[in-house]
Amino acid sequence: MFKMKSKSTLLLMLLGAVVGSLGVTSASAEKARIVNTGKHVDNLIHKVDIRNLSYFDTRFDYSSKPYKMSQNRYQTYKLKRSLKIANMNKHKEVILPKGSVVTGLNDGKGNITYISNPSLSLKNQKLVFKTLGNWHGSLPIIKNNGGAQQPYTRNTAFSYKSSAMLPFLSVKSNKPFYDAEGLSLPFVSISADSQLIYHTKGSKYKPTRYAKIKKFKLTHSAITYYLAKPVKGVATKKVRSGKTHLYRATFKMGHVFQMMFADNDTDGYSLTVNNGRQEFFISLYQLGWKYVGSIVGLTGADAVSPTDAKIATDYVQGLY
Repeated sequence: MFKMKSKSTLLLMLLGAVVGSLGVTSASAEKARIVNTGKHVDNLIHKVDIRNLSYFDTRFDYSSKPYKMSQNRYQTYKLKRSLKIANMNKHKEVILPKGSVVTGLNDGKGNITYISNPSLSLKNQKLVFKTLGNWHGSLPIIKNNGGAQQPYTRNTAFSYKSSAMLPFLSVKSNKPFYDAEGLSLPFVSISADSQLIYHTKGSKYKPTRYAKIKKFKLTHSAITYYLAKPVKGVATKKVRSGKTHLYRATFKMGHVFQMMFADNDTDGYSLTVNNGRQEFFISLYQLGWKYVGSIVGLTGADAVSPTDAKIATDYVQGLY
């Protein structure tokens, strides 16, 4: 059975919202073996444009019929007015200024319910981490805050069509999957002001290793960033740019895989993202594992129903 389900339960208790695979599972002390799903699955997932990888984090609202899309923590907004936020304990507060670009969850009524701190601009990150402490996310003080009324529409190294273009990427490992906000593996993030940041462990949200993205190039399956300086932990190559030099870092889609535990339990399906010899990965989340699961033919408790298979297939193929 997928351990992803138990994660979601923990998160609902922790945040009161579906934020993603941020919590710790009972497999925290286990190691796993990495099993690739094969070229057929790789080819199908690679049909998704790399700019759309963040959309895998979208979930279904199963309380509605017909089912509808629910939340995606990578959606980006530009604040129309200042927003007072707090850390998860709500013991301290800080104000994000009008015009700030934020990434997070909304209530479907134009209000922000959760903000991803590593996605803020460096200026706002310094403000948040100095005042609120080392938290992966912030919570608005006022429920009806209007923070999600204005999508951030600029297409930059950070955002594409009002969604963070490159999701947080964890370093690939045979440890259980706790992605960028899950207290375990090192990860890479992109800030709202287009800084590429390497976090030395999953619980270290305050930026220490980062470089400005001076320009970037896109193909269907790869993103190439040209950095002002190298970032330790990220594979780069020094290249000439006019009369100066930049540092090229390419992220390209690789194998789809599972992390299998000794009891044949798994955290679902993930996608390798290659950065030279360095390997990162992201989870394919609910939609992705149901899509892949319907292809590989899961059985028993993990079998994908025909209804779920059709929903997931239609959604994923819509990202091609």
